[in-house]
Amino acid sequence: MLDCRAYLLDVTDRRPNEPLLQELVDVLARYSYTELFWYAAEAAEASAPSPRLAAYCEMQGVALRALDAAGYERLLLDPANVCVPTFAAKSLCGRIEEMRLAMEAGERAVRARRATRFLVTDFSDGYAWQPLCVSLPAIILAGNLMTSGASAAKMDLEKELCSVMNLPVAGLLQKLGTLYLRGGARRADASEFFNILAGDCGYSRHPGLTQTVLDEVSGICRGVGLALERWTARSDWAKEIAYAANLLDCACHRRNEAMLRALRDEHGRIWRLRCTSEGRVESLAKLPRF
Repeated sequence: MLDCRAYLLDVTDRRPNEPLLQELVDVLARYSYTELFWYAAEAAEASAPSPRLAAYCEMQGVALRALDAAGYERLLLDPANVCVPTFAAKSLCGRIEEMRLAMEAGERAVRARRATRFLVTDFSDGYAWQPLCVSLPAIILAGNLMTSGASAAKMDLEKELCSVMNLPVAGLLQKLGTLYLRGGARRADASEFFNILAGDCGYSRHPGLTQTVLDEVSGICRGVGLALERWTARSDWAKEIAYAANLLDCACHRRNEAMLRALRDEHGRIWRLRCTSEGRVESLAKLPRF
């Protein structure tokens, strides 16, 4: 078991509210993390973690460490650390299979290099909306790998996700996290469903996509949305996953302007459920033609 098991939260473009932060700390403590690194690219009083969060982290046995730009660079470049991303960047649903492969490779690197810290990095990357549900698979799998070694790769990730969210919908989240593989996207970052909000060509622009493939993806997304209907009234997790499914469905049919306008409006409501308003406008402004 590694002594230092860490999660880095980039709050530059999204600021989780206090209830969500406490929920995050609960998850970190449950999976034996020892550190939470808090990073904002622009150092400002508003970007600092609150005393309440610091106290809650201490109570849960998770050390809270705020990073400035220099500390951030030192952390990522430290050869004693093995850093693995959540694969949430530029994606509404995460990239489940890439994440799993990277986590397993990270565990092997820890043993080969005799590293002292396994660091899960969660970057906002200027693309604004990455709900915690997108990062949960990486947080859970990494926590188990750090404490149980390679044998943790055989864990039932769906069962663990359902337990954390207290909802039987983890399979739907994982399904959305693999759909990008079906489209034949050639870019390394692959998932660009968020671009549909910017009026960009989004998913349907990728080479190799036929209307048959897009219709199949759309059908799966609609099925996910229908399966989540009974849960959205009682769970913010379900609201986030359903929104991702609806947005991905819209990306397959981008000429449906009425759906696109409704989803843009819905984006703000979903954001405010879990995050403060700081960062959203600035982040969306970085996207083309928003």
